[in-house]
Amino acid sequence: MLLHSFTTTMEFRLGVDLDRQDQRYPAVREVLGELTGSVGNASGVEAWETLEWGTGETQLRNGTIVGLLASNGVLSEAKCQALAKFPYGGLREELGVNEELAIEVRTLSPDAQVIFWGGDLDSASISVTEERLLLLRTTGGDEVPAKLRVSLFEAPFVSDSLYLTEIMYAPTSGTEWIELYNPHDTAIMLSGWKLSDLEEDDLITGTATEQLSIPARTAAVIASNPTIFASDYPSVSYVFGVEDSALGNGLGDTGDSLTLSYGALSYTKSWEATTDGADGDGNSLTRDCSTCDGWTATTATPGAV
Repeated sequence: MLLHSFTTTMEFRLGVDLDRQDQRYPAVREVLGELTGSVGNASGVEAWETLEWGTGETQLRNGTIVGLLASNGVLSEAKCQALAKFPYGGLREELGVNEELAIEVRTLSPDAQVIFWGGDLDSASISVTEERLLLLRTTGGDEVPAKLRVSLFEAPFVSDSLYLTEIMYAPTSGTEWIELYNPHDTAIMLSGWKLSDLEEDDLITGTATEQLSIPARTAAVIASNPTIFASDYPSVSYVFGVEDSALGNGLGDTGDSLTLSYGALSYTKSWEATTDGADGDGNSLTRDCSTCDGWTATTATPGAV
C-alpha cells in the first residue's frame, strides 16, 4: 500500500443525527478494510470474480468475502470490475452496511475510472468517504497507481429501470429475442419483472436455483428459446427466457408493443414493420442510444450496446 488517507465531507442541515454520523466513521473504515484485506472468497473459490450473483453451481449471493486484492497484495482490476455483478442490496448485505454506499476505483495516470458501484453520491446530503492509494494490477498484467474510495451517505432512493435497446421480431432462422440494457451502477434483479405485448404477459424466469440479474452497465437478452439463441450467439453472456415458449403472444411481424414492468414501474416501446423495417430480412431493430425514441434496422448485435 502506498498511502492511506481519510477524508470526510458533510453538509449539515436541520435535524441531522450527529450520533448516526459519528457511527459512519468506523463503518466506512470497516468496509474499506474488508475490500483491501484479502483476495476474497465465495464458498471456497478465491477467484470469485468469475462467478455470478444468482446462477451457476457456486453463486456470489450464497456468501462472499468481497476482497479486491490480487495474490500479490495489489488491487485486482478483474475483481474491482466484478463488483458490477452485485445488486445494491446484495453487496451492502455482504459488507454489513445499512447506509447508502458507493465504491469507486480510479487509476491515477491516466485518470480513468475502473469501476463505480453504488448509489447516487452526487445527491448525498451527508457523506463520509475514505480513500486508499494502492497499485492496481490490470487485466493486461501491468501494475499502475490507483485510488479506492468508499463512501457512506444519505440520499434519496433511486429506483431500478431497464431499457429495451434491440428487437429481433422476425428472424429468418433461430428464435425471437429482445435486448435489455441496465443503465445503472449496480446489478438489477429480474425476479418479478414482466414482459408484455398487446396480448399476453410473461414473467422473465430462471430455474428454481437461479436469481437472474443483469450487471451494472450491461446488456442481456430475453429469448423465446434461450438454448437456440445461445447456440446462434455464443459470445452473449447473459441470456434468459420467459415462462412459456413465446415473448408475449409472439412478437408481431407487422408491428407490436412491448412493455417491461415491475410493480408500479412500467416502460413501453412499439414498432411498425412498414416504417421501422427489419421484417424478415435478417436485421434487427436497434436504438442509437438507450433513451432514444426511434428504431433503426441494422445487423443484429445482441449483448452490445
